[in-house]
Amino acid sequence: MQAVIVDKPSMKLIGLATNVTLYDVQQNKTTIKLASNFLERRAEVINGINEKEVFGVSTDPENYNPETDPFEFFIGIEVSANENIPDGMVYREIPVNTYALFTFKGPAENAGAVHDYLYSTWLKQSGYELSGLYNIEIYDERNQGPDSEESITDICFPVRKK
Repeated sequence: MQAVIVDKPSMKLIGLATNVTLYDVQQNKTTIKLASNFLERRAEVINGINEKEVFGVSTDPENYNPETDPFEFFIGIEVSANENIPDGMVYREIPVNTYALFTFKGPAENAGAVHDYLYSTWLKQSGYELSGLYNIEIYDERNQGPDSEESITDICFPVRKK
């Protein structure tokens, strides 16, 4: 599994968010249900600037324990301004950062293998460390849906040189 180091500008996002546990994600498909809900309501976001990409942002609390702790999952699109936020939606801003970008193929559940590799191998060998408590999944025209073996998804982890 290869990572590409990329610099990304800050992003303004509008979408839906919920707090979930890893169990919720794996067993109850909570994030997939939220994504489906957002895609049904996407047209309500009137100041979107990129129709081809949807962003899934997972934000962990300090000292995150994946066995028990909830984290925030946000799904939305990039917008030009923090304005005209539809009812029930939220605004998030992602800072400018350097990222380790991994690409995986297959259903959404394959993201777990990327996370496992990041923590078990890549961070130990790369000369980088995490610089934030979040990661960004990018769903674009290569993504065929959460259950498709043909889907291609990028995941970005904020990093800095050790």
